[in-house]
Amino acid sequence: MPVPSAALTLPAPPTVQQLYDELREEFQLLRNELRQEQQEILARVTALELRTLTGKRNSHSVWRAGSDGSEASPKSKGSRPKSIWKTSTDPLTPQSHMTSDTNGPNGPNGPNENRQAHEAETNELQATDTNLQIDMPADTVNEAAVFDDGLEEVEVHFEDSAWSIPMVLGLVDAGRFDTGYAVLLLLVNCGMQVMFSGILLSDGFMGEDFSEEKENAEIWRTSVAHDYKYMDLAQTSLVTRVCSGDGALILSTVQATLVRQINSYLGFPTGDGANFELPTFQPGLLLCVLCILLWSLCVYKEFRGISLSLAAACQIPRAKKTVFKEGTFYRISFGRFGLLLFTYFTRLAVATVLLLAGISWLARTTSISELMLNAVALNAILDVDEFLFLGLTPMKFQHGIQSLAPLTVTHSRRRSQWESSVQCLMLFCTMWLPFGLLLRPLSKTMLEVKETLCGGNQAFVIFHNAETQLTYGLMTSQDRGLGNLSVSELAVQDWKFSSEPMPGYILFSASEELFEVERVRSMTEIGSSLPMCLETEVLFDGGSLRNDSNIYESVLLFLRSAGAAMGLEGASSCSELSHLCDHHNARLLRYTCGHTCGCTDPAASPWYKLPNQGCAPTCTWRATMLRNQQPCEDVSANHSSWQKFWLDYASVLSGHFGTDITRASVWPGINLTIQVMLRTGCASLLQSPTDFLTQATWCLGDDESFGHS
Repeated sequence: MPVPSAALTLPAPPTVQQLYDELREEFQLLRNELRQEQQEILARVTALELRTLTGKRNSHSVWRAGSDGSEASPKSKGSRPKSIWKTSTDPLTPQSHMTSDTNGPNGPNGPNENRQAHEAETNELQATDTNLQIDMPADTVNEAAVFDDGLEEVEVHFEDSAWSIPMVLGLVDAGRFDTGYAVLLLLVNCGMQVMFSGILLSDGFMGEDFSEEKENAEIWRTSVAHDYKYMDLAQTSLVTRVCSGDGALILSTVQATLVRQINSYLGFPTGDGANFELPTFQPGLLLCVLCILLWSLCVYKEFRGISLSLAAACQIPRAKKTVFKEGTFYRISFGRFGLLLFTYFTRLAVATVLLLAGISWLARTTSISELMLNAVALNAILDVDEFLFLGLTPMKFQHGIQSLAPLTVTHSRRRSQWESSVQCLMLFCTMWLPFGLLLRPLSKTMLEVKETLCGGNQAFVIFHNAETQLTYGLMTSQDRGLGNLSVSELAVQDWKFSSEPMPGYILFSASEELFEVERVRSMTEIGSSLPMCLETEVLFDGGSLRNDSNIYESVLLFLRSAGAAMGLEGASSCSELSHLCDHHNARLLRYTCGHTCGCTDPAASPWYKLPNQGCAPTCTWRATMLRNQQPCEDVSANHSSWQKFWLDYASVLSGHFGTDITRASVWPGINLTIQVMLRTGCASLLQSPTDFLTQATWCLGDDESFGHS
């Protein structure tokens, strides 16, 4: 019966590509099996060579000869360890290698026969290895070359670290105490690094954000910086001293340190408290970026070590029990592998937390001198495991970890490129993310804090009078230094190392009570306490007290102090200071040099001829006595004293009120009156008998500025 044509239809033959894919898959499986068997053979050859080179039994090995308890290691038979290889039906595994040697190096056959047997076995293994390579067809070798393109095997050594202890637990020939102590060190290492991470992330360690310093700076500037109580002897405000980098501060040292740190971080010169423009080069910013990069590299090194160790551990076949021989793992139990995974992920979590916390901490470090120290301190945390391993780990465990055979990890070109891409991205993020998110805002905040602390007008202090409910201010010095000493500072400078019997500028009190009295004594009280005209009776040759050395030295002290108060140090005579007599602050000069300053002259200008302005009552009494001996008549408009009185009006009243009266709106009218007085003389007093500003009567004088005519 003829068969239908449809029944004769055969399935389509596989295509060349399908055959190629099937062949490639089978070849890959065969290649993996060959590589695994080859590695086992080479490991066995290495172990045999080591045993042969020692020439004796490994009776002193750090490894256990039998089972490790819950896990299995190669057992001993006789005096020589039994082979770890199991009988296999795999045609690629030579059956001649599955037998165990029952004779040790010193067994019945003797060392020579053992050596010959070992050499024969080694030659056979090498021949087998050669056959495994030679017996492959030529096209298979070419295909392997295609598949192997870019692959590289890298040996991964176990780290000298406390984290490596789980690898050898139960495998090291150590006592119970050593084993328990090693486990304790592993827990201590884990606990220390976890606790360090927690402390780094705590608010108490990180401290407050630098932006909060701006509010603190605002409070300090408005409440303390301009208080008159904190003005120094040079009449310099506290804010001026803080912003100029005064090293003699005993107050507001926190603010002074903050200003110095900001200047150093942003690259401002030391003591520059008036520059508020961000410089192009900021050394603190650059150093912080470098320290963050340094710290990140330390952590990335830890990451690479973890990844390589994890990849190597994953290459070890898993089984119910660990198969381990003389430093080489052939199988690893699921329990030990789980412990390793827990260890590696704990290391990874700790390193990640330390990376983020360390970057945040370094970015908050405002002291340029502490940046490097902080980076080094962070690195020490990562090295805790190495410190514990090298310093405290039992020698058995140290030797065991250091004796572990390295594991092999295969790297391909694609994997290398992928890792390089990830590392490049991590490097980029490490440098630019902290810079953009943390450091640039920090530098701007620093500048704002500095401007809050030192911006604007620094040279003034204030005092609030609770009685009058008015706030009074005093303009202070713009800067200070040893080249611009106040009278008080000059007195200290002159006497602190002096060997002279009398100080040059200090009048010491006889007791504490007298010191408190003299500390608040007014100029009027001083003039009343010494009933004499000092210049005529003490300084003049032939004066009644000229020969009294104690009084003479005291008056010279007054003279030097008067000159120092006016900016002239070391004055020795009144004639040197005569041009300063009409200055508003020359009270001590008028008291000491009453004759030179016109206090004894009835025809002198009436300005400052008052006890509270320095003219002693004894001196003004002499002027009054001389005036009473002269006829009472008006002086002419051209008289020197009349002209001087009206020409000095503006400067005297400006000193009296503490402001320039020529800028006042009423000055044109006052100036017109002055010009009339200069032209017409005493007759104009009838039309303008009182002063517009002080409301004092010209002929009767004023208690604060001028005496009566």
